[in-house]
Amino acid sequence: MGKVLMACANYWTSPFQVGSHHLARGLARAGWTVGFVSDPISPFHWVSSPRQELSKRYDLYRTGGVWNRERSIWTYVPGAFMTPHNKPLLRSRMVGQSWSRWTSPSLSHLISRQGFGDVDLLYCDSPKHLSWLGAIRRKKLIYRVADNAKGFSRTTPAACAQEEELARMADLVVYSAGTLEEYVRSLHPRQMAHLPNGVDFEHFSGGMPLVPNEYKTIARPIAVYAGHLDSWFDYELLNVVAEALPHVSFVIIGGTRGAYRDLRPLLNIHLLGTRPFSELPRFLRHADVGIIPFDVTGHPQLVHNIHPLKLYEYMASGLPVVASRWKELEHIENPAILCDTAEEFTRAISDAIRQTPDRAALVRFASQHDWSHRIDRLLELTGACSPV
Repeated sequence: MGKVLMACANYWTSPFQVGSHHLARGLARAGWTVGFVSDPISPFHWVSSPRQELSKRYDLYRTGGVWNRERSIWTYVPGAFMTPHNKPLLRSRMVGQSWSRWTSPSLSHLISRQGFGDVDLLYCDSPKHLSWLGAIRRKKLIYRVADNAKGFSRTTPAACAQEEELARMADLVVYSAGTLEEYVRSLHPRQMAHLPNGVDFEHFSGGMPLVPNEYKTIARPIAVYAGHLDSWFDYELLNVVAEALPHVSFVIIGGTRGAYRDLRPLLNIHLLGTRPFSELPRFLRHADVGIIPFDVTGHPQLVHNIHPLKLYEYMASGLPVVASRWKELEHIENPAILCDTAEEFTRAISDAIRQTPDRAALVRFASQHDWSHRIDRLLELTGACSPV
């Protein structure tokens, strides 16, 4: 059986399940043994990180890693004295290059003990891991680019330099959005290829889950957003639209720190916080429209290069989609309604709710983008069509 070690930004049990999580599960289903190591934590995280999130990451650290029941996926969060962050001292190149030497227990020794010191495929989506990747014997190294890192204010010059080094070191760089092609090319990779995001189609389309308890006290119709509330989220757009549509309940599932600060205290905006990925189908299947209100004007470098998983997740759930217009969404041939202004966004939500959507067509569109197709493409790209 083949082995793949994945060095990723997000921790395994995060409520925000991104492309690397789905690729890991898909590789495991294809017969691979997967090691999944996320970005490290340090004592400094207890000062700045949300407690609930940090507790989950700490659990994966203190246990020394966890195998799933089938022993096909091992997951771990490293712990170090200092880790890279956009803060004084921590943003230095020295920390970026050295943090893995200060892990306890030794990260390289732990990975070897778990059987991932020598792998068929080494996969990375986070340049923070660059400092220890060289210690892993591998046949091929893949770097996956999911965003234009320079679009995030937290990205440091040291992080940019690490990304360039990782891209040059990799045998193949894959990127999720077609609009990322120019950015990836600027990293001077040996080889590059487009590998879009997808959807766990069965998870979102299968059966009819129970109505969430939260929905029993929320008036219909419901417009739902489920995802990370990062700098790309357009709070002011949602404020304007929610005020213009007082009869529509806007349900926001995701981190709430910025939401409480930037959203108006309107009675029809409901902040539910994060929910486990396993529960998301319940909130989507019993909503009326899925929304993607992103701040294209304020963060063009970031938003234009996003290939949104939620587009497929909404549609797999049979939801019509209303979204801000950005370049990558225009390039994807999809049934979403794209809007340039708050007025268009408001009207599109009203129309989507009033009209009877062709849910079968939406589900059919999503089915063509199941992660299994992306796994096949990834293995084709790496020349490893089956485990060795």
